[in-house]
Amino acid sequence: MTDYEPRDEPAKANDIFKPCQMSARLLVKYAQSVLDAETDPEKWRKSEQRFVLLYDLYIKARSYGLLSKTFFWLSLAFSIAVLLWPSLEVVFKDRLQDMEWVKSAVVQTTVTGIAALNYAFYTQYKNKQTYAENLMRHTLFSNEDISVLSAKLAEEIAKIDQGFSFSSIAPKEE
Repeated sequence: MTDYEPRDEPAKANDIFKPCQMSARLLVKYAQSVLDAETDPEKWRKSEQRFVLLYDLYIKARSYGLLSKTFFWLSLAFSIAVLLWPSLEVVFKDRLQDMEWVKSAVVQTTVTGIAALNYAFYTQYKNKQTYAENLMRHTLFSNEDISVLSAKLAEEIAKIDQGFSFSSIAPKEE
């Protein structure tokens, strides 16, 4: 364990509460300020253990956030391409005479499929990010003992880490 070392100055509200940040970042900053403000060494150690669990979840939420943002922008770009594709022939009529493949239904279908796949990945990673952030909220604000909380989080993290599954986004048949 780390020795108790409070900050010289407490964190200011404007350092924590900023609108253009992920919820995960807000929760970590808030937990850090609570840890830094703790004066009782025993409570500080418990807060530090909770902070370690929280930070582990933050790493996951941040990673999923980066992936979801990447696939969101790819999805948006390919979706715009799908929408504008039919007008390419009209706008670039003279330049596309040598590129018949651009007018091909196979190419148009492929671009549509890529857009849909990027959207599927975006929703998968956004759901995982949201789930990790909800686990962070539970970790930060629950009164559960650290050992119990740690065991529960290990189970939930294992569920998150199972990977991409089409069955998680497709309706289940009964």
